[in-house]
Amino acid sequence: MVLMLMVTLSAANAKEYPERPIRLMIAYAPGGATDIVGRMLAQELSGILGQPVVVENRAGGGTLLATETVKRSQPDGYTLLFATNAFVITPLLHDSPTYNPLSDFAPVALTTEQALGLFVSSELPIHSVSELITYAKNHSGKVNFASSGNGSAQHLAGEAFKNAAGIDMIHVPYKGTGPALIDLLAGRVDIMFTSLVGNMEHIKSQRLQLIATSGMARSTAVKDIPTISESGLNGFEAYTWQGLIAPAHTPAEIIEKLNAATITATHSPHFIAALAEQGMDVRTSSPAGFEAILIQDTKRYQNLLKITHTSIH
Repeated sequence: MVLMLMVTLSAANAKEYPERPIRLMIAYAPGGATDIVGRMLAQELSGILGQPVVVENRAGGGTLLATETVKRSQPDGYTLLFATNAFVITPLLHDSPTYNPLSDFAPVALTTEQALGLFVSSELPIHSVSELITYAKNHSGKVNFASSGNGSAQHLAGEAFKNAAGIDMIHVPYKGTGPALIDLLAGRVDIMFTSLVGNMEHIKSQRLQLIATSGMARSTAVKDIPTISESGLNGFEAYTWQGLIAPAHTPAEIIEKLNAATITATHSPHFIAALAEQGMDVRTSSPAGFEAILIQDTKRYQNLLKITHTSIH
């Protein structure tokens, strides 16, 4: 009888959901690709769900601050995480991880997928992947690469590039893509793997040099820029994704409602066009499909971390 009552109440709550504003946690500082896309998604979801979806940037702890905030939140659909690959990577970096991506959370929907751009400071005389490799070998241990933080997809793309190219570079982690880009633009760091989102104007103005992209095929947004694979490191690829995550035990009815709203939001003509101009593709999924991606990525990043000897104790 008690179980039946709980199920009835859960269904009733889900039917009325949402009745108040929803918090969308972003584990990065404002200004980066995740923040830009997250805010676009929040705006679309607000109209679909009939309640404000309010973005909260909580950078810090290598994405742990925002992620653990969502983990500790009530599983009622009112506190969500706009996650990236780092959601899977971060626990793999620690001897004693503070969360499990699968058991502590409920995947809602994949939203986007994108190859990264390999950006070089305009202060350096580097215009191609081969020139970067030669320069790094001639300046061993002096070239550095920025990322949005330890364990981010940007970080591991840089580590994988180091390994594939046989060069030595120093990792400089930041609390988000925005602060890292500021230093890259100022010439205080040398290179960075990051999204094309938010950086197209820097490319056009030549404030940053985009020398390659990390997919197996060229980006439709910058068709004249070669891939790293075709630039001499055959088979090299690195992708990022973004997706919506809820706390574990969030009622299935709420997950389904959020999944449907997310798919509608990301397939709006405005959303698709805005991302296409920045080289990002809409890729949606069911909750089960997103869970399969989390499982697959866990295995892939475990192998990459072993190869690159990357860890945080």
